[in-house]
This record gives sequence, C-alpha cells and structure tokens, in this order.
Amino acid sequence: MKMKLTAALFAGVLLFGGCSNKVEEKATATLTQGTVAPAVAIGKPFGAEKLEDQFGKEGEIGSDTKKVIMAFSKATGHLVKEFLATQPKDYLAQHHAVFIADVSGMPKVIYEYMALPGLQKNEFSIYLLKDEAQAKRFKNEQYADYVMVVDLNDKIVEKVSFVTTVDELKKALD
Repeated sequence: MKMKLTAALFAGVLLFGGCSNKVEEKATATLTQGTVAPAVAIGKPFGAEKLEDQFGKEGEIGSDTKKVIMAFSKATGHLVKEFLATQPKDYLAQHHAVFIADVSGMPKVIYEYMALPGLQKNEFSIYLLKDEAQAKRFKNEQYADYVMVVDLNDKIVEKVSFVTTVDELKKALD
C-alpha cells in the first residue's frame, strides 16, 4: 500500500508539477539601484548570513563572499547545477561564491525522499531556503524564473543580475 501511495504521489508531481528542467531563454536583466527583494537591496547588506546546506552543515555569507547564486524554481536550480557540474570541484570557493536554492514550495515527502538525496549527490554545497517566509525575503516575483546572481562587496549588495542561460551565468560569475 505504501509503495502504491508513493508511486501515485510521484506520478502526480510529474503530471501537475511538470518534469521540464528547461529554463525559457530571456534577455539578461541587471539592476544597479533600488530594492530587488525585501532582503536584497542595492547598497544595503545582503539579508542572510547563516544558512544550512543539503548535508545539514551551517555556512555563512561572509565578508569574503563576492557572488550569491540563487535559484527559485526547479528549472533554474537545474541550470545552475548543470553549469557547476562542468566546473572544477572548488569553483564556488575559487570564485568566492555560494549557491542558494529555494525548496520551500516542495511537498515535505518529495523533498525528504527524492530531492534531498539528489541534492546530496552534488560535491558542492547548496544552501537551502526551506521556509516559504524566508524564501519570500529573497525572491523577486518578476524574475522568479531566472537565476539571480547577487554581487557583494563586504556583504553589501552592489548589483543583481538575472540570467537564463549557462553562458550568461558564466559571464555573471566572472
């Protein structure tokens, strides 16, 4: 019975949640002033310091962090992981970057039994926004289907880029 329930739940997620990992290609947008989201405002400190990764390890956005990569959908998360999978193991550390993914909208059973084991296969840390209220502090609804790259200087937001391709992501990180 439990197996049938799990299979039905998985089928429902694929049917209603979609199984596409493709991000619709759109023009890059870069913001250099104003408030992007409640916790992301140009000229202000980035709104998160301590986060937890897919292994339960706490990390932080320190003064040496230069880039924060944020994904708010399954497709944008896959785009970032696809890019990072082609880079050296220490790419994020070498670029003083962190990757944060929003998993707050995912049903708990799907997160625990499907998503988390998949995330734990990555050799790099992915900090997770598990709480919807926390995720809303960083999410810009207008650009929710983009990868958000936040440029920091000593924890202060300098600019924010929104990208939809691996090439644009690489440019935003260089």
